[in-house]
Amino acid sequence: MRERILRSKRVVCGDEIRPADLVVGWGIILEILDYGRGGKALDFGNLLIAPGFVDLHSDSVEKEVEPRPGAIFPLRASLVELDRKLAMSGITTMFHAVSFNDESITSSRGTEMAARMIREINQLGKLDLSIDNLIHARYEITSFSSATVIASLIEQGQVHLLSIMDHTPGQGQFKTIESWKRFHLPTYDLTDAEADIIVRQKQTNQEKAYAKVRKLLEAAKEHQLVLLSHDDDCPKKIDLTNEWGITVSEFPLSVDVAAYARRKGMHTGMGAPNVVRGKSQSGNVSARELIGNCCCDFLCSDYHPSSLLQAVWTMHREMDMEISRAMAMVSTTPAAVAGLHDRGRIAPDMRADLVIIDDHDIPRIMTTLKDGAVVYSSLRCLCT
Repeated sequence: MRERILRSKRVVCGDEIRPADLVVGWGIILEILDYGRGGKALDFGNLLIAPGFVDLHSDSVEKEVEPRPGAIFPLRASLVELDRKLAMSGITTMFHAVSFNDESITSSRGTEMAARMIREINQLGKLDLSIDNLIHARYEITSFSSATVIASLIEQGQVHLLSIMDHTPGQGQFKTIESWKRFHLPTYDLTDAEADIIVRQKQTNQEKAYAKVRKLLEAAKEHQLVLLSHDDDCPKKIDLTNEWGITVSEFPLSVDVAAYARRKGMHTGMGAPNVVRGKSQSGNVSARELIGNCCCDFLCSDYHPSSLLQAVWTMHREMDMEISRAMAMVSTTPAAVAGLHDRGRIAPDMRADLVIIDDHDIPRIMTTLKDGAVVYSSLRCLCT
């Protein structure tokens, strides 16, 4: 790709926002020049140029394929459409969080569908998708038959992050059987009697599951995957996951647990929708509380891709956080957590994954560039 110069009075450069000219070519940022020094440029005036967003966890792919229970759309078309929506949201690297749930809920078809989705995302990513579409495999610890399938996918290089979930009622995200039922009955179209049987199975199999988990984690570590845990609810669980080699705690359920995970050397992440709404969808701790106590490192979109952008300005306007620091929580830090050291910040030799933002009122993505190429734009100067 030929060189081009992007100019703005507001460019996110590390901890500061300053006027600058970005020289972009061959997919990378070649130079950062003083404002106006680059000669002929695409001048974005006062629009903000920031790093493209790196999203470590989003299940939006599952909702794109099946927006309502039983309403399943063609997989390939759904992936192409979602890719466009992600580019419009400023996401340039997406880790699709594909769930391998308990087979007592989803049957073997759930595992088969998840594996097929992963293979299709990887295949399409080489051909027809505009951003980097990577895989975050989520393993429910009582989904015994899934462990072998995930291990095979890891061996084939199809998985890029692996997380461990435990949705057994009575701990973690679901403190009571009633809260577990409130979520799972409508989501999986279960009867109350069916739910009771599943709950008993999960409670019986929880201890047996740990042996499967250890074996799967060892396979992941052999391939140098970053390992994550979900919904940690006590220091004891942090100690256990830390012992297993897990380095990231996603959605810790209290400030104390998040702070303890940080003391153990783990990264912590929360959902951007939680920040925007000011509360958890499932009634757990507010992400704003963790951020205010300096025990949240990064944000992911969880189930709502456009919330990454809105969360940055929510933190800036309602929590008095500098834009550059808030922006790092959706770009620089998640890239580093995932071991992607070629993106997530604006600096020479980094990938030219960039977003151009109009933030005078409700922030809007005006343009998204992936490897220096425009993959979405509402600006005519870049559409021709």
